[in-house]
Amino acid sequence: MNHLFKYSFEGRKPIELIYINNSGEISYRMVIIRKINLDNVLVYDLQKQQVRTFSIDGILSVAKPKRQRGAKNA
Repeated sequence: MNHLFKYSFEGRKPIELIYINNSGEISYRMVIIRKINLDNVLVYDLQKQQVRTFSIDGILSVAKPKRQRGAKNA
């Protein structure tokens, strides 16, 4: 997980994130990492177009996007 956080932070590239909040609701986010702390990450949420904070413990999955928007098959 940390290597994908670093990939997003250093390259300012989006990553996919699946998160569970304190109420047990699961959400999918496309984010760019802004800051990494021990307990949480500060991200820019591309869908909501705002900065948000997510607890590391609530992050279920992190991945590079399967396909970039507008990308053509090679």
